[in-house]
Amino acid sequence: MFLGSLMLAYAVEQSGLHIRLALCAVRAIGYSHYRLLFAICFITMFISMWITNTAATTMMVPIVFAILKVFEEQQILKIYDTDNDGNRIASDITTCYFCAATFSATVGGIGTLVGTATNLVFKGLFSRLYPNAPEYLSFPKFSAFSVPYMITMELAIYFILLIQYFGFLRKNSEAAKQCKIPPSGIEAAKLVVEEQWKSLGRITFRESMVIILFGAAILLFFSRSPQIFYGWGELVVDTFNLKDHKFVKDSAAAVVIVFIMALLPSSLVILKNFEAKTYNELPTSSITSVLDWTSMCETMPFSFMFLLGGGFALSEAAKPEYSDLNGKIGEILKQLSSLPNIVIILLIIIFTIFVTNFASNVAVCNVISPIAMQLAKEIGKNPLWYNIASGFTASYAYMLPVGTPGNLVVQSAASIPTGKMIKAGFGPTISTIFITWIAICFWAPVVWPDLLTETEWLM
Repeated sequence: MFLGSLMLAYAVEQSGLHIRLALCAVRAIGYSHYRLLFAICFITMFISMWITNTAATTMMVPIVFAILKVFEEQQILKIYDTDNDGNRIASDITTCYFCAATFSATVGGIGTLVGTATNLVFKGLFSRLYPNAPEYLSFPKFSAFSVPYMITMELAIYFILLIQYFGFLRKNSEAAKQCKIPPSGIEAAKLVVEEQWKSLGRITFRESMVIILFGAAILLFFSRSPQIFYGWGELVVDTFNLKDHKFVKDSAAAVVIVFIMALLPSSLVILKNFEAKTYNELPTSSITSVLDWTSMCETMPFSFMFLLGGGFALSEAAKPEYSDLNGKIGEILKQLSSLPNIVIILLIIIFTIFVTNFASNVAVCNVISPIAMQLAKEIGKNPLWYNIASGFTASYAYMLPVGTPGNLVVQSAASIPTGKMIKAGFGPTISTIFITWIAICFWAPVVWPDLLTETEWLM
């Protein structure tokens, strides 16, 4: 599933559809600081739901730079300041825009199962540790929980950045005075975006095919086993009388769509083969497919598969039939059983967010989620509850560049000092802890009522 989702994301990137979507959003929303920040936040979040967080962040870097450069030429703002040592560093407004992009990509990643690797990690860990459990983390149920939760977090981050950098609710502050853009500046920014939009030209056949096929993949994900009507996955199982359902998962749909993308041509030039009257009129070179396999393999991070597999192997080794490491850790943590459940969830969230700012999100998820599930088992709670608490929060690295590749991208591109990134990420980190705590404690039991009942598959 992880490999299939990456390939689907590469098809979007190769077609350039994500850039068209970003420019379209900026054109539609507007060019004041409030509107631009809103456009950058929400379009990055939306695109990051379907492609990797790093790709979504990288996509926004040239767009943000182009807009800020226009404002600098109009003497509205400065892209860079100078520190005490004479080094060029990002100004506060530049820090705001670029951090908004990487923060929004992080938040968008938790919107769907395919948004980021950690989602597939904690889903895989749960299904491996508890193979008899119902499919709680199916695409529809996952999105039913994550989409409202994601939008709430994104709104909180947007308003925090507005208050911190643009003086929202602080009319007389210096930040509020500096964020005003004259009509000439708005018009200049509009011209730059329009030029970039025109350079894209009309929507291509390749982009159209990506829209259709990617949309088909999402539809297949949602309709495999939606539990509100008879899905195609259940039809396949019943038709062929399959006892093992592992062959009819979302990964099957992803691979089918990837195969079609690799098969279909990226342009209609291939039709000239049917119109040619002589051999010389035939195309002289090969035509790339909708998903160009060669270029994809040059940049595909196949090493991630070893990271995922290593995490699953670590989880397997910690089972009772092997080292029982999780059980021993769970016995130590059993002392927490005297605390209320909502306090334990809060502690898991805070601890996971703290650690993930210093280490790989996937690695943190691989280590903490099995321990959290074992803790839940020891104190008589549904392991899914603590699994989603640690799994979702393993993605939220806002304060340090090493926490996630997106942070490194914007830091290196815009020369953002670590101190400024910590300052920008502090407010979003606090709001994320609070919103995640509320969502896990009160919204998750609505989506998964079994969290509040005894589970037979755990016995």
